[in-house]
Amino acid sequence: MMNSWSSCKKTRLSLRRGEKFGKGLRSLAMLQVQAALAELDGNNVFPEPVHRARTYIKKVRSIIQLAAPALGKVRREHLLDLLQEAGSRLGPLRDSEVHIKSLDLILETAPLPIEPFSSLRSGLADMAKQRRANDWRQVPRILGFLNEILRDIPGWPLDQLESQDIKRRIRRTYRRGRTILETCQAGDDPELFHTWRKLAKQLGYQLRITAKYWPDSAKELISGLQTIGELAGRERDFSLLVRTMESGPKNKASEHIIDLLITEMISLRRKSEHLGEQFYRDKPKVFVEPLDL
Repeated sequence: MMNSWSSCKKTRLSLRRGEKFGKGLRSLAMLQVQAALAELDGNNVFPEPVHRARTYIKKVRSIIQLAAPALGKVRREHLLDLLQEAGSRLGPLRDSEVHIKSLDLILETAPLPIEPFSSLRSGLADMAKQRRANDWRQVPRILGFLNEILRDIPGWPLDQLESQDIKRRIRRTYRRGRTILETCQAGDDPELFHTWRKLAKQLGYQLRITAKYWPDSAKELISGLQTIGELAGRERDFSLLVRTMESGPKNKASEHIIDLLITEMISLRRKSEHLGEQFYRDKPKVFVEPLDL
C-alpha cells in the first residue's frame, strides 16, 4: 500500500500560540501516533518507514514528558512502557539496516576501498534482509501498542496544565542533560553517553514543541542540539556495529574495521561533549528564562 501520510503531509510538532496547552499537547500526540501508524501500515518494515516511525514514537515520549505533571504517575508510566515496547521491537530492524550505512561511512572516512570488505558488507546486508523477513511479524503487536495510546489520548487530563508546569519540565530535561554531561566528561562510560544523547534529543523535541514561545522560535538552540545529535547518533550507530561484529566471525578485515570504528567513536564523543559543554553552559533557570509561555 502506498504511504500517503509521510509523502504528502508534514506532521506538526509545535504548539500554536493562544491554544490551551492541554488541548495542544493532546493534538500533537495524536498527530505523531497517527503518523507512526501510517508508516507501518501493511506491516511495512522497509528502512525509511521504520526510521520515521521510531522518530514519531520518540516525539510522543517527549510530549508525555512535558504533560507529566497532569497525567499522573500510573498513566504516564503505562504510556511510556507501551512506547518503549514499540520502539524496542522496531530497534533491531533499524539497527540492521544502519549497520550497512555505518560500514560504508567508516570506509569513506578512512578512506578505504570497498573491495576488500565486500564480503563483510554482503554479510551485513544478508543479516538485514533476514531481519526484515523475520520481524515483519512484530508489526501487528507494535500497531496494537500505538492504537492503545491513540485511544487513550482524548482522555488525557491535561486541562489544568499550566505554563509553569511545562517550563519546569523543560528545565528538568535540561538540568538532567547538563548533569549527565558533566559525569560523562569525568569518565568514559558509553552507556552514560548514550543516556546523555537521548536527553539532548528529548530536549530538542521539547524546544520544537514550544518553539513559538521562544525568541526566534529557538532556531539556534534547536540547531545546536541537532548537530550534537548527529555526532552522538553516529557514535551510537558505530558502537552497535562494533557490538555486532565482535559477536561474529573474526578475520583481518573485520578486526581492521572494528579498530577504525572505535577510534572514530572516541573522536565523536569528544566532539559531541565539547559542543555539549558550550550548549549547556547556562544554569537551568537561566536557560528557560527566555521561554515566554
